[in-house]
Amino acid sequence: MAELVEVRDDKGHFMKMKKYDGRYYVNHFIGNVKDHLAAIEAMNVRDDDTFVVSYPKSGTHWTYTIVNMLRKEETTYPGSLTFLDYTDMETLDNLPSPRVFATHMTFDLLPKQVKEGKGKIVTVFRNPKDVFTSLELFARKMDHEEMKKNYNTTWESFFEFFMDGRIFYGSWFDHIQSWDKVRREHKGNNIQYLIYEDMKQDLRSYVQKLALFLGVSSETEFLEAVTDKCTFRNMADEATKEFTPSEQWKAVMKDKRLPIYRKGEIGDWKNHFTVAQSDYFDEVYTEKMKNSSFTFRFV
Repeated sequence: MAELVEVRDDKGHFMKMKKYDGRYYVNHFIGNVKDHLAAIEAMNVRDDDTFVVSYPKSGTHWTYTIVNMLRKEETTYPGSLTFLDYTDMETLDNLPSPRVFATHMTFDLLPKQVKEGKGKIVTVFRNPKDVFTSLELFARKMDHEEMKKNYNTTWESFFEFFMDGRIFYGSWFDHIQSWDKVRREHKGNNIQYLIYEDMKQDLRSYVQKLALFLGVSSETEFLEAVTDKCTFRNMADEATKEFTPSEQWKAVMKDKRLPIYRKGEIGDWKNHFTVAQSDYFDEVYTEKMKNSSFTFRFV
């Protein structure tokens, strides 16, 4: 069973999270973690199911929106994502096909059937300096008494927790290393790997690439429409206006708006990192990523 744990820095800043089997989870992960993970493992996967997998703040909502439009062959913004992590199994089982799920969990915690090759996995990665920056600024927007009981951090303390891996969903470096292992060992052809920075540079090509991977319509006019709808500017403006946040989101946000889309820029970390933090990050990155098959652009 999961336990509620607290991590602290030497100045008293803290984060409270669920911890199970050596991994950290956000507090709203379903139930005691153990039982929900078991239910996910045994989940009945359909042939047209798609799982969008990412570390937090790596382009999850963006990629999910593209995949959802392609799967359903319509250019309507999906609104709130269906997360495996935070949705009970009865609700997941009763969703109509084609189902698109999001998760921040790693490959080893996905349903057994999808690991065996059923359904499709789309996984997206982003350079970790921008991931951290986006994650810290996202957490800073939270304004709710329950949130304040669980998170009391500064940029510096959040940086320490992130670099140590004492953060929800654990170390970014461990996340990437786990996918390196999958890339080497997984025998199926049901995984599409995406890099956030590459998608930003040439979204149209990646929309087409995803359409081919998913086996859906690749008609030019439709793909152009999906690309236009899913530019970051349109996602930040139109999607936010069209989607009414759930009461859960409204309760924790200062401006009562959907908090997902901020800048989406490559290299925004430079506006926030100190030179010392950047240098230390580079040292850790060089060591931990020296054997990785994934490469990232930071500007």
